[in-house]
Amino acid sequence: MHAHRPVIHGSIICLALFMQLVLTPAAEATIYYDLGIKAAYEDNVVGLLSDKRVGTAGMTIAPGSGIMSAMSMTTGTPLYVGSSNQSSSDTSINLFANLGNSTRIAADTWFFVAGSVLHSSYSTYDQLDSTIGGLSTGITRGLGDIFTARVAISTGIKRYNDSERNSQAYGANLSLKEKLAPAFWLKESYDYEKNKADSPLFTYQGNAVSLGAGYLVTPQTTLLLVYNYLVRNFDQPSDFTVTAHTISLGMEE
Repeated sequence: MHAHRPVIHGSIICLALFMQLVLTPAAEATIYYDLGIKAAYEDNVVGLLSDKRVGTAGMTIAPGSGIMSAMSMTTGTPLYVGSSNQSSSDTSINLFANLGNSTRIAADTWFFVAGSVLHSSYSTYDQLDSTIGGLSTGITRGLGDIFTARVAISTGIKRYNDSERNSQAYGANLSLKEKLAPAFWLKESYDYEKNKADSPLFTYQGNAVSLGAGYLVTPQTTLLLVYNYLVRNFDQPSDFTVTAHTISLGMEE
């Protein structure tokens, strides 16, 4: 039991340092949070899908021979098929929350660190329902009155209804935002992700580009519309590539 204490103490120290960094205001620092909900349509549910078939063990006996000529067996474990051979669309409801701290480090330049939680619920493929916790950090820089650029790195832990999909991930993000009017903005971004799952079937590298727009309907509420194009290259033994187009509509406070 005592062997676990250094790990527990280290976790507590890391958590305390993070909370101090995020929650303790410094000179020219801003604490921010976002709460939101969005509905998404995805034309090809990315990853491996379960056909959910459940069978029983059996055999075929050649008439009169008394010997087994063939045998087939299935189990209650879902069988997985590649989305490259089975294109399936679905819709999902996504709830998200972000809490962060942004600190000015130079003229028009801010350093930020943020924690996030995302919960997704799918209409049909409920094995894809997930809760993702993440931490990101990076630099935001204003480029005049209209443009804002951001570069960030991130890490996260994913938990799914299908436990074989549970994973740890890390990635990077580049984005450019244009404020075209006091209440309207556009945003373009690129994301890279390396996802290492508990099952090698679901380990992949992902690349995504997104185009988004936001409209401020009240001082605190923004309507969001986002298009996303995603490519995932799965490792062995899956060894295939899938693509997906996603359109989401949401609201952020």
